[in-house]
Amino acid sequence: MKAVILAGGFGTRLRPLSSTRPKPMIPVLGKPNLQYLLESLEKIQEIDEIILSVHYMRGEIREFIDEKMADYPKTIRFVNDPMPLETGGALKNVEDYVDGDFLVIYGDVFTNFDFKELIKAHKENDGLITVAVTKVYDPEKYGVVELDDGNQVTHFEEKPHRPRTNLVDAGIYMVNKKVLEEIPKNKEVYFEREVLPKYVARGLVYAHKISRGYYWIDLGTPDDLFYAHQVAMDEIAKENGYFVIKEGAEVPEDVEIQGPVYIDEGVKIGHGVKIKAYTYIGPNTVVEDRAYFKRAILIGNDIVRERSEIKDSILGEGVVVGKNVILKETAVVGDYAKIYDNLVIYGAKVLPWKKVEEYEAYIKIKLDPTKVRPGVTPDRCPLGLPECIYTKFKAIAGEKPPCDECIENQWLF
Repeated sequence: MKAVILAGGFGTRLRPLSSTRPKPMIPVLGKPNLQYLLESLEKIQEIDEIILSVHYMRGEIREFIDEKMADYPKTIRFVNDPMPLETGGALKNVEDYVDGDFLVIYGDVFTNFDFKELIKAHKENDGLITVAVTKVYDPEKYGVVELDDGNQVTHFEEKPHRPRTNLVDAGIYMVNKKVLEEIPKNKEVYFEREVLPKYVARGLVYAHKISRGYYWIDLGTPDDLFYAHQVAMDEIAKENGYFVIKEGAEVPEDVEIQGPVYIDEGVKIGHGVKIKAYTYIGPNTVVEDRAYFKRAILIGNDIVRERSEIKDSILGEGVVVGKNVILKETAVVGDYAKIYDNLVIYGAKVLPWKKVEEYEAYIKIKLDPTKVRPGVTPDRCPLGLPECIYTKFKAIAGEKPPCDECIENQWLF
């Protein structure tokens, strides 16, 4: 049996992290999500070959497989999409390399689900597609699935405005090759919107529910990445204690740690540092004295100068954060960016290799767009920003109010 991992997406909602790495290479606790998937597939005897459907930054994925997964015991085949084909078109592009039933996994799915359960369920029904489904709190973001008592899918709708259930498509399928016959070649086709509903209408789609013992996360946004780290740390904490300090990390006795916390190999922590819950500090990162972290993700090789505060924010690889810097409100800093001293960044996205020398334009506006128009800007900052920063921000807003699209997408530079 073949397993297909769809690894060609752009990961636009994860920018700027996905500006310098393909979406399946986004790391959780220092390990690319693609590696987690490959390690899970390694345990399934029926699968003898993994097909990687790639497009965006495919060289990065190939380099990772050649260098880090050289000892992988199963065959890994690369199939390049000639253009962005979306999920259905990418499956059509692997048609010549699969036969019978095959497993399909989206490359942005972070899960410990046992794929053998789905394979078994597919063998026991009469469908051409068996989809793994799971319950979520926000079903309107996903494909919503309705089932009958025999687990046959009776209705499927992608991202409905008023979902009738919280059971959603998990991006993991067993598919029969016959399904690919009706997909046009070298065209953008969405499997969820165009292919799946067609077979639901024919009564050929069944579902298998992922039990509560497994976790499942769609790594689509920075918030999803935070949640994935939280889940992964909770799993580790169950077995290995409240926090993890890897071999070679230097953590002085006066460092305050409130777990779960994960400090990776080669990290050097200064004196008087406070590291609060759900912080991951990636390998070879240097943290100077009296820095503060809470629910922060540092991918690795970063430098954080003294007395800086990083809360609910993500640093890409090789980021340099100056002294007395404050990053909050889901700020995301791209690889090798540099934040100069004494700056405050609330929730903005900073592009890779960017040098941030002024702070005004990096404050995410969390107000209703009408409230930043000239003449109606509040006197005091609702975010609690220092008065000196807010005054400069008001001056910018009065001169040229940011457009609604700019506010929505947080691209304030």
